[in-house]
Amino acid sequence: MSKLMFIDDDADFLVAQEAFFRAHGYEVWTARSGEDALALLADHVPDLVFLDLMMEHYDSGFKLAHRLRQDPRLATTPLVMLSGVASATGHRFDAEAAGLRAWSRVDAFMDKPVTCRRLLGVVEEHLGAQPPGGG
Repeated sequence: MSKLMFIDDDADFLVAQEAFFRAHGYEVWTARSGEDALALLADHVPDLVFLDLMMEHYDSGFKLAHRLRQDPRLATTPLVMLSGVASATGHRFDAEAAGLRAWSRVDAFMDKPVTCRRLLGVVEEHLGAQPPGGG
């Protein structure tokens, strides 16, 4: 069974993702902060991580991604950064993406709002289109 982690300070977003992906056969862990995520990651290793850019601080997601990449267990785990910055400010990360991606080693950036179906597409792209559990 493929394992996903969602790290976001928006409790409603986490509840929606957990319900959707569990219904699609995925094991799901959620965390509302970087600290909560690190505590979960001490005992669990996900196949893919979605993390919010702005949680405790405006750059919490980048700092957490950088820290996750220091863990050998997560060195090749796909990390997908989610951010509502574009919808709130009109500013996209396209211009800075190369530098930020090099430092944090995030695999992809996605603008919020984002649908569960679109996130499912990302999961299938990174983990394969086979249903979880190989069936």
